[in-house]
Amino acid sequence: MVILNIGRKKEKGKEGHRVVVGRYEFGETIGEGNFGKVKLAKDIHNHQLFAVKILEKSKIIHLNNTDRIKREIATLKILKHPNVVRLYEVLASKTKIYMVLEYVTGGELFEKIRSKGKLTEAAGRKIFQQLIDGVSYCHNKGVFHRDLKLENILVDAKGNIKITDFNLSAVPQNFRVSFSLYLKPHTL
Repeated sequence: MVILNIGRKKEKGKEGHRVVVGRYEFGETIGEGNFGKVKLAKDIHNHQLFAVKILEKSKIIHLNNTDRIKREIATLKILKHPNVVRLYEVLASKTKIYMVLEYVTGGELFEKIRSKGKLTEAAGRKIFQQLIDGVSYCHNKGVFHRDLKLENILVDAKGNIKITDFNLSAVPQNFRVSFSLYLKPHTL
């Protein structure tokens, strides 16, 4: 994974302006957080869908959360498991950081339970087993999520889960957030 400094361009299309960053065309907002938004994005070359977390650098710096974002990126970079959302690449402009993440079609487990009611025993067992598998994998890598809740568990179309939102994660003291290899100091 390499963090690239990129430009952002707007192109006029049939529906008006479209925003393209790197090779990703942005669509609707699918989530919001303290530092920015998550947008659905499509790779303009192969049409694969991604979730792009767009972080406002000014908010990160103002709230003194630079280390938290660096830690989240470094953590996701080392985690490769079927029950952990995958980070594909990180892009940066003068004002924003774009984390290109795996898009999980079903949304949050919280919303699934809220809209459809309680889970069946079989579905609950499947989710619980996958959650244990994902958390165990993270712990074996020395990563501790510290904010595991229904809103940070995504469910795909087949009912499989993905753990997401590692910005409060803890890593061992010997785990160095070696970010300088990926990002120029002036970028953040």
